[in-house]
Amino acid sequence: MRLLLTSLLLLQPILAPDAYATGLNFWESSSLNSSLASANGAIGNDASVLALAPSSMSQLSKPTISASLTYYEVTTDYSIFGNETQYNTANPIPMGFYVTPINDKFSFGFAVYSRTAADISVPSIVLVHPNETRVTPITVSVSPSVSYKIGDISLGASLEYIHAQYALEQTSCFFALCDTTRQEDTTHGWSGAISGTWVINSFASIALAHRLSTQFGDGNIDIDLPAITSLYSSIAFSQSITWHSTYSYTQWNDKGITYTDYDDVIGLLIGSQDSQRLATSLEYRLGNWSFRGGVSFDEAIDQFGGIDKRYRLGVGYVINENLELNLAIVNENYAKKEAVVDTTTLVKVQNSGNAYSLGASYKF
Repeated sequence: MRLLLTSLLLLQPILAPDAYATGLNFWESSSLNSSLASANGAIGNDASVLALAPSSMSQLSKPTISASLTYYEVTTDYSIFGNETQYNTANPIPMGFYVTPINDKFSFGFAVYSRTAADISVPSIVLVHPNETRVTPITVSVSPSVSYKIGDISLGASLEYIHAQYALEQTSCFFALCDTTRQEDTTHGWSGAISGTWVINSFASIALAHRLSTQFGDGNIDIDLPAITSLYSSIAFSQSITWHSTYSYTQWNDKGITYTDYDDVIGLLIGSQDSQRLATSLEYRLGNWSFRGGVSFDEAIDQFGGIDKRYRLGVGYVINENLELNLAIVNENYAKKEAVVDTTTLVKVQNSGNAYSLGASYKF
């Protein structure tokens, strides 16, 4: 039997596999953003700021393309009724962003990435969940954006087309005889985001972004994604050191993904509570080099709760006035999940993960 309280984000035929654990949000949108804990939404360092606050792309004075490939590895150690084992999976994750100024007021951006999906295996549990089940709802976002600059303030908006590919695979066994059924299809929906950025002075800027909730599906699946509100701030202590921070609130309570023919008795696809996120990071520039580090704390949305912690390091190197390369390493330590009855631990699950990301940003 297997119990995976681990979600794997897969962009199968459209991009490539992607993965993450505990919860349905995925915050690693580029190598630069990953190294800064995605707390840098108030500064347009490269085109991947589109994933954080589209209004901040007004700070990019030249057409810019940013791309990244992240190798993401998740390990799950679990004990179920005394049976201990380990599960490991790893996948590459590509994402891409493009921004171009139209004139001194307007900028246009385009992004292809994913922010919500899952690949979860649930064991056969006698009298509760008789079938061994695998559910794989997958979403890929194609998002054009526009921003308008008014003095030191920029306003931005994104339209998001969400393509969802899903599958439901269930295996039922009677003694040694097993039968597997598989249901798969695609559906789509629309969402969007609005944001505002204020460059207070040459040392400080703030941004507020709100991603809209959305609900779509068909007769087999209902995808109900939550609204996300994020506040970003960046402060430059000197020309070399910048501090980034962010607070996000995601309305996950009773939101998530529901299959018509699957009863999610464990509650892995539906949020049991809203989620808050705190993240902070520092960037130090020395010549052509940039050294980055950050940490983020995320409230788990499942019924077990807890805080998921992520620690990050990164380095960037400016090859010339057009091209910059970025590397990032992320270490994840997820909240322990335990089911205890009368001081006896029946189920214990511990997730951990590592990500290694390579990115490039080119200014034309």
